[in-house]
Amino acid sequence: MKEVKSKITKREQMILLLEKSGWQKGRYVDISEFVQQCEEQGIELFASAKKFLEEFIGIERYVHFKYIHPCNDIGESIPKYTFDFITKPNDKIDYEEDYQEILDFIQEDCLYKGESGYYYPAVVAIGRSGKLYFKHDYDDKVQVFDNLIDSMIWELEGKNIITSSLYKGDV
Repeated sequence: MKEVKSKITKREQMILLLEKSGWQKGRYVDISEFVQQCEEQGIELFASAKKFLEEFIGIERYVHFKYIHPCNDIGESIPKYTFDFITKPNDKIDYEEDYQEILDFIQEDCLYKGESGYYYPAVVAIGRSGKLYFKHDYDDKVQVFDNLIDSMIWELEGKNIITSSLYKGDV
């Protein structure tokens, strides 16, 4: 199958994928109930974690898209991208070993935020600095990103995404 070059950047494609999940630029969700639960449980919800949740809590958990598979015999693939962010401060931590590896790696306070990524999603934590830490169970390295879009670009590096599949109503 012939490679199709998109007329928009990978960053623009990631914004479309996020928009398909229900996110929009300037999105704000009231998380006062979450904040209250943190206070009741003695959890410090620092500013960067609060800002992240206000922007991303409640977007669709799974968003499907299409890309041209590099094996000509396969053609188009329709995977999902995961945005599985916690909705309560005491939500169960999946893959506790990966989260512990993040804690061992970083040099700052952080909070568990859930999972995000393509195919095998990563455990996600956010540091007081606002840095996002991603740890996949199949990779020994903790990845560090400035924002969610940068992590998505890294996750989907080399994928020939079909831009039309990034709009609502497709796949």
